[in-house]
Amino acid sequence: MKGPKFGQYIIGDTAVNRLDPRTKIIACFIIIFSTLIIYKWPVILVNILIIAAAIHLAGIQPKLVLKSIWRLWLLLLLTLIFQSLLTEGKVILSLGSLTVTQEGVTLGISTILRLVILLLTSCLLTSTTSTIQLAAGMEAVFAPLRFLKIPVNQFSMVISIALRFIPDIIQEAETLTKAQKSRGAPLNSPKVLERIKGYFAVLIPLLANSLQRAEDLAMAMESRCYTGGASRSRLSVLCFKRNDYLVLVLLCIMLLFALVVR
Repeated sequence: MKGPKFGQYIIGDTAVNRLDPRTKIIACFIIIFSTLIIYKWPVILVNILIIAAAIHLAGIQPKLVLKSIWRLWLLLLLTLIFQSLLTEGKVILSLGSLTVTQEGVTLGISTILRLVILLLTSCLLTSTTSTIQLAAGMEAVFAPLRFLKIPVNQFSMVISIALRFIPDIIQEAETLTKAQKSRGAPLNSPKVLERIKGYFAVLIPLLANSLQRAEDLAMAMESRCYTGGASRSRLSVLCFKRNDYLVLVLLCIMLLFALVVR
């Protein structure tokens, strides 16, 4: 329970932290788009290398990254199992009526890597970008949607606050789980119904605390006269620098490579 978690904003002066928030948001979209649309192995490996380099430049400890991936071990395992069993192809293992295919194993591994890429990309964005910068960057990136009468300012603030709440909720859930276990809650009981009843002791206070946090945040924003209009001024003005242009050029090259591979 001690120390930061991958996904929480960490104040720093690294090369990734100094990038313009618009650059990081566009980079996040390009990586997610190429990962979801293109299934080729070269694209997956290139995206993994880009994320690994960004994590290294951001100075994020590898153990934080591994812990965030380990939290999804059940989802990743089920993904591999179902893909291996339900995909038709060359049979490499037969267990009665169940067959494991080579194409299914390959597809399962690629799907796991794609899920990991989505997780690390979003966590890297929120770890190196403050809430204010994230909201400002989203307003700038989604500014053309104003012509469609979409409230971009309110939308960007809601998204940035939601992203910021996720690691806090996870940490609070771990705290409540440890507290309930210390009070004898049957969270590790072999009986499923008892475990479900025990987790209600975690979910109910977690929901109550989340609603209280949201109400406190709304009152704090109202007391500071926040309206979310497009005419709001900002303390710092967004400005692209040389590193931002370099990153965008490299990402455009990567996107062209992904389209050619497809």
